[in-house]
Amino acid sequence: MTEIVNKQSATGNTSVAPGRSRRRIGAQLAVGLVAGSLVVGAAPQAGQAAPATVTAAAPAASTARQVQAAEAAALRVRTLEVAYSAAAAKAKRKTVALTFDDGPSKYTPQVLDILKRNNVKATFCMLGNNVGPYQKTAKRIVREGHRLCNHSRNHPDFTGLSSSSARSQVVWTQKKIKSVTGRSPQVFRFPYGASNSRTRKVVRDQGLRILGWTVDTRDWSRPGTSVIVSRAVGNTRPGGVILMHDGGGNRSQTVAALDKTIKKLKAKGYTFVLA
Repeated sequence: MTEIVNKQSATGNTSVAPGRSRRRIGAQLAVGLVAGSLVVGAAPQAGQAAPATVTAAAPAASTARQVQAAEAAALRVRTLEVAYSAAAAKAKRKTVALTFDDGPSKYTPQVLDILKRNNVKATFCMLGNNVGPYQKTAKRIVREGHRLCNHSRNHPDFTGLSSSSARSQVVWTQKKIKSVTGRSPQVFRFPYGASNSRTRKVVRDQGLRILGWTVDTRDWSRPGTSVIVSRAVGNTRPGGVILMHDGGGNRSQTVAALDKTIKKLKAKGYTFVLA
């Protein structure tokens, strides 16, 4: 509760909040001193009498205008502070996530090596059928702090599956990844990005978040290392999610493009986060 003190006036007692009163008086004094609206006696010289009073040299209207000007200046400062804070927050949001689909495979350890050298974490959307043959790699993904993602058992188009078949794909892969790595994915990515309301409900009923992407490098088509880099870097915007592949075919171009992609994005001020 704000303490209220009584101030005696000619017409009676009035209640004034001390903080508000002090701020108003302080602002008036500060403006007056800066603008020269108050004249304060100088320190007396030897043999001179000290000044007895402090007199107001400017009319009340002038003082009010000075107070208004000071308040307006303070408002401008606060506006600049808000703008600066917003710009800083926007800079902090300049993030991007790397994601790799269809592994693990023989290319995944090379991808992990590059990520480790660059101190970058990524999300690996793994196929259940690939986890068994590459158990060591799957465990390394977890050990090095990357995120696991369920990408189905064998990459079917979910829009052509019954609800029970879709559920089987999701549940089987969850169990397989958990049995090998000791961790259960919390994220699911549909093969081909193909889904409908029915299959999305199946996935969400398993407590999984659905992961999409904003940048498709189409690295699976082997367009060339420089093209993969150009697509990844040129199409990335703050908060972007880049789709690449560490499995499903020959991924040597993806491996060759990865280091350059990371370095170019860092040079543009991006921070890498998990999807």
